[in-house]
Amino acid sequence: MRKNASVWWMNPTVLFAIVMGIVITGAYMIPGENYRMFYRVDKFIDSGNIWLAVYPAAAFVLGGLLAGLLNKGVKPASVLPEAIRKRESFIKFAVFALFAMTVFGYAVYLLIMVRSGFTLSLFLSVLKGEPGVIYSIKQNFDKITGVTSFTNFGIAFTILATYYQCLTGKKTFLPAMAVVFLLTLMRSIFFSERLALMEIVVPAAVIWISMRLKQGKRVPLVRLYPVIGIVFVIGFFGVSEYFRSWLSYYVHIYPSFWEFVVTRFFGYYVTALNTGTLYIRELGFPANPFPYYTWDWLWKISPGGDAYAEAHGARPMNLLNNILETMGNPEFNNPSGLMLPYHDYGFAGALVYMALLGYASGVLYTHFRNNHTFGMLLYPIWIVGILEFPRYLYFTSGRFFPCWVALLLFTLIVHYNRRKVKSWRLSGVNEA
Repeated sequence: MRKNASVWWMNPTVLFAIVMGIVITGAYMIPGENYRMFYRVDKFIDSGNIWLAVYPAAAFVLGGLLAGLLNKGVKPASVLPEAIRKRESFIKFAVFALFAMTVFGYAVYLLIMVRSGFTLSLFLSVLKGEPGVIYSIKQNFDKITGVTSFTNFGIAFTILATYYQCLTGKKTFLPAMAVVFLLTLMRSIFFSERLALMEIVVPAAVIWISMRLKQGKRVPLVRLYPVIGIVFVIGFFGVSEYFRSWLSYYVHIYPSFWEFVVTRFFGYYVTALNTGTLYIRELGFPANPFPYYTWDWLWKISPGGDAYAEAHGARPMNLLNNILETMGNPEFNNPSGLMLPYHDYGFAGALVYMALLGYASGVLYTHFRNNHTFGMLLYPIWIVGILEFPRYLYFTSGRFFPCWVALLLFTLIVHYNRRKVKSWRLSGVNEA
């Protein structure tokens, strides 16, 4: 198996630079009247504050380039491929355990939905595109912190299952993967969580492509996959928005459906930068007594997700929501991953944070290419964070927390048993 097979768009520094370059340029070049016409919000980005987006983006790229220079000598490894081939029973146990936790999470989702009044007629109403149905479901649906988060173990399940099938050639987990895909698809439609679908489709595609290249197999049009991916994502976005808002409202506003889809899709990214700029203008930086947004997963571990307020006597999201409701558009409420570090660390601290994040991304990519276990496992989902950075700080979110913890624990177990125990089998579990 080849050790370093990869393609240009898998490099986080290149990918980040392209994505951020397009979004920052678009957000700056779109006229103010278009912001008001299409997104019903004033334009806050101008020549005097565009550097708020450019500087942290440049810091990330510099951190990534530095990681590439300092980690050229990383030697290839093969612990995960060996574990999948030689310790198959343990791998299958771990994958099925993640699948069970994922299904448990979705079962809780379903129970809460039924308790909240979800019925077959409501399902049909969504498909018919009746006004306000999806928004009603989201408002009436009450998540249970720490329980419904089990659905996010589906990411780790997908990653391990995909590696297993690529390395063994078996289709053991194909039915389970189909179940997780369908459950995630329903979640993305009914709760407008399109990111949930990206979290399983993108890692699976990245792993499949990289493994075929490492095995010396041909992948047609692999260098054009970013273009194909954008078409796919916009297409799915269009399908979901068709039921969510097109039939109920925007069909009477836009001259064509696809003009609406493209305008609204890119609007989520450019308005995130615009909203982030508004927050900085109103609050300055740093705005928090202690880092909040860059440690989001930590503060939301406790039931109710209000640990930050208890510890520091402040609710940062309340400040943002107040500004959004009075000066912005609550429909476009993302503050952009580029802007949030300013609130936590100030100007200089935010640039250092972004440079470290770029460096960490470069290290993960190097380990991914060279078959180091944690890099192989984490980097495929890390790419989702890169793609979503203009809109959302994914890496520190509560939804990413179960995934990276599960992957880290799996990595530690695999390496510990490889080094310390000559023969490691779970009690009562035989090798396949």
